[in-house]
Amino acid sequence: MVEREIMGFAVRATTEPQEPGAVFYEPAFRLRKIGEEYEHPHVCYAVSQDVERRTQEEALEMAEMELGRITDVIWVGDTWDIRR
Repeated sequence: MVEREIMGFAVRATTEPQEPGAVFYEPAFRLRKIGEEYEHPHVCYAVSQDVERRTQEEALEMAEMELGRITDVIWVGDTWDIRR
């Protein structure tokens, strides 16, 4: 999985769910502050098309491609989002 540092955060391309065996996967991102091991529990989703089936590999590839387009991390209260 690809990870990139953006504004003091490590943003990791992943899928939701992360566990194998699901019927459908969404491309997603998870975040942790640089220097910490703890990932924030809030998941931010990548831009996605409505499809009925997507493999974990396809979703991860979409998230990894989009990770390169993220410009900012927006932290509000206890949730975060990204700006593309």
